[in-house]
Amino acid sequence: MRNDLALIVGSGFEHLGFEVLQRSPGKTPFGEPSSPVLTVALAGRQVLCLARHGETHSIAPHAVNYRANLWLLQQHGIARCIGINAVGAISAGLEPGQLAIPDQLIDYTWGRPQTFAGEAGRPLAHVDFTEPFDPVLRAALVDAAIATGCLSVRGTYGVTQGPRLETAAEIARLERDGCAMVGMTAMPEAGLARELGVAYAVCAAAVNRAAGRPGSSGIHAELEIHGAAAMARVRTCLEYLIGRL
Repeated sequence: MRNDLALIVGSGFEHLGFEVLQRSPGKTPFGEPSSPVLTVALAGRQVLCLARHGETHSIAPHAVNYRANLWLLQQHGIARCIGINAVGAISAGLEPGQLAIPDQLIDYTWGRPQTFAGEAGRPLAHVDFTEPFDPVLRAALVDAAIATGCLSVRGTYGVTQGPRLETAAEIARLERDGCAMVGMTAMPEAGLARELGVAYAVCAAAVNRAAGRPGSSGIHAELEIHGAAAMARVRTCLEYLIGRL
């Protein structure tokens, strides 16, 4: 049985251990998506999934075709979408290997196509983005993370351009701005989902401490140590959530 929920999975896709049942390539008015739509088995359901950086993780964050990805998923009938995003931990309460469910975001990116408005026959639309994540889907994700013992913090996701990682001074600035975590892919994904009327929320997996944070043993070393553990928690949380949809 398939439901109307889809997953967009970023770094760490290979650690989720999804059994891919089907690959459905597709084209859009906005070009090629990052991957085919993948039908995966999860919690006894068939769930649609898309690999944000491609199945071989070859697409940099700034080069992801976010519009094509969201458009293609909507053409497959999805109404709800969870983004799986690897992030760096800024908040002292967020340890590498743990999960965070953001409730706000600040967009520091530039040069990425941000809207469908005026293209493919779509009218200009000033969507309300006061709350960037769908409250119902986000609450269900929070409940699942709490029930499975996976939730560490909630807070603001700072979205940086990439693909380089941030300087210590940039992370200090993000902390002053109120960011609890930093990643590179929640925008324009969240805004585009809002334009399409797709309920969207993020499950963020902390895979390292952000630059200059106390206790860091080196960002790349921490990725090796904590990436798989964080994605194992993501899978546990998703199985609980999807089993109750």
